[in-house]
Amino acid sequence: MNKSCIVFACTILTEDRLFVLKEFIAQFEQNFIDSDIYVGINPGTVPSVETILNESKLNIVAVGRASSELYTLSDASAYQVALKLLKESERHYDTTWFVHTKGGVNSHSDYLRKWYIDNLLADRNHIETFLSENTGIGSYGLLGVEYNINRTYSETDTEVFLFENNLSEELPYTHVNFFYIHTLYAIRGEVVNKFLSLVTDKWFHSKLDRYYFEGVFPFIVSRSGYFPYISNRCSMNGVDLLGVHSSWISENNLLSYSRYLGTYRTNYTFNQLAPPYVNSNT
Repeated sequence: MNKSCIVFACTILTEDRLFVLKEFIAQFEQNFIDSDIYVGINPGTVPSVETILNESKLNIVAVGRASSELYTLSDASAYQVALKLLKESERHYDTTWFVHTKGGVNSHSDYLRKWYIDNLLADRNHIETFLSENTGIGSYGLLGVEYNINRTYSETDTEVFLFENNLSEELPYTHVNFFYIHTLYAIRGEVVNKFLSLVTDKWFHSKLDRYYFEGVFPFIVSRSGYFPYISNRCSMNGVDLLGVHSSWISENNLLSYSRYLGTYRTNYTFNQLAPPYVNSNT
């Protein structure tokens, strides 16, 4: 199995939600025991989190807490810290997994956490093999929502302009017009390395948009010219993402990626998730 790492964003504000952290640790011990883990912890997280992590069987490379000034009331600041630790390690990986403690703050996302554990993290072997065998694919996510060109988005770039389609030598392609939602996905390591090579220390000390890792960061994949794979063909609004993928391929003259069209594994609408789908960024 290829060497991978986990960038882990942790937010557990009360003792009664510590079981969420323990569920992720159990999954990591089962399927990622050989992976390095970089942990960012949000302000207000209970002090026992570090002890629980250090007492696990996991290969925790580094742990850091986000400052209150950077906290965005979302996973963004914790991911920011974990990426800083990854950059400082100077280690490179085939695959970088982005995982956060879904449901660590409240209970209404408990079923989504289980769904992602069962359908994303437990499927590590398939996903990493899929990325290894398809070198043009840069990321793997389960669920998405289309980018609406008629909407004004609150998401903002920070230092590296991924959201705006300003073409440059480093980012010569436009972004695909969909987002991964729920902020759990896997990205090819060399794409993450590219992002880390473009940002300076300023990025790590800038307050990010709270939706940065849903609505901005994954665009590094398509902006770098890799195909961003999504497992479910239907967006949360019922839009067929085949057309979105096709438009991006045509716009950027990446016709060789047409072979990846139609490789979706599922095609259900969001009301098929049970209990009824909750759009949560907590």
